[in-house]
Amino acid sequence: GDLPSQEQLADMQAVLAESAVLENDIASWIERLPLNVPAIDVLRTGVCLLGLSEAYEEELTPSDVWDTLQRLMAQLPLIIAARHRNSRRLAPVQYRDDLSYAGNLIWYLTDSEPSTEAERALDVFLILSAEHELTPSTCAARLVASTRSDFLSAVIAGICTIKGVWHGGPGRQAIDILEAVDSPQSAATIVQAVLKQYERLPGFWHRVYETSDPRSEILRPICMELAEVTGKTSLENVAAAIELAVWEEQQVLPSFDWAAARLLHFLEMDADLFGPLFVISRIVGWGAHFIEQQVTQQPIRPRATYTGPPRRSYLPLSERG
Repeated sequence: GDLPSQEQLADMQAVLAESAVLENDIASWIERLPLNVPAIDVLRTGVCLLGLSEAYEEELTPSDVWDTLQRLMAQLPLIIAARHRNSRRLAPVQYRDDLSYAGNLIWYLTDSEPSTEAERALDVFLILSAEHELTPSTCAARLVASTRSDFLSAVIAGICTIKGVWHGGPGRQAIDILEAVDSPQSAATIVQAVLKQYERLPGFWHRVYETSDPRSEILRPICMELAEVTGKTSLENVAAAIELAVWEEQQVLPSFDWAAARLLHFLEMDADLFGPLFVISRIVGWGAHFIEQQVTQQPIRPRATYTGPPRRSYLPLSERG
């Protein structure tokens, strides 16, 4: 793809602003939800509800996918914000033209004016989360695309895989580990204790990268900058000590999730929002993969190798006792 011109960017911003109004039916549904429903489930079902008003075309063009993607980019933050604010009895807020996309997310979800540092940090998180080759969620989205289904169905499939504990972006577990270590000096002891029970620490190791995760390296200085702005440098010092302890124990480096969880934590985002924020970014990558997959004129149909019991003779029911 190509970077947008100023005119193209302005056009997209106008579309996002125009689409940033939550439908009354969806808002009413969110108000009736029990408070224990996870935010990722709310997001998944919200996409299903959006699909009820989406015209289905048997042959989607890239322009059709792009139009739906822009609508999702505007609507998904509103769905999560409505759920989050309703559960905390906060008044609804409106989209602001004076803020960037990342700035509006901070405004929606923290009820505070975004600082320059916070806005830039979340923007970098969204860029780094948007695409990462053939992850499980992207494979699921491409599988749906290969059947000539609609883009919203592909997004729903992707969200269902994001809900899995092995593929969900930054999670609460990373913050739990961070907060369990009260000082850099105690990091090694706690890391050793955790690794006696579990194979890995949350936020460490990545199947793709044999050395460091480049996305984590990009976020590291941004996390420190946020920590300094928010007065939480002690957490970053603990994070560095944990990284060193894990390296000494396993020679494993942190993944994107380790730094991303800290970044969102410093932005005062609830851990329940980490997965939905990851989805809001990753739908852009799913859209690109969906369009690319449509070029292939056949569905994805993997074959399987049978590993069950060997061939057996049929025994009539009357002889089975």
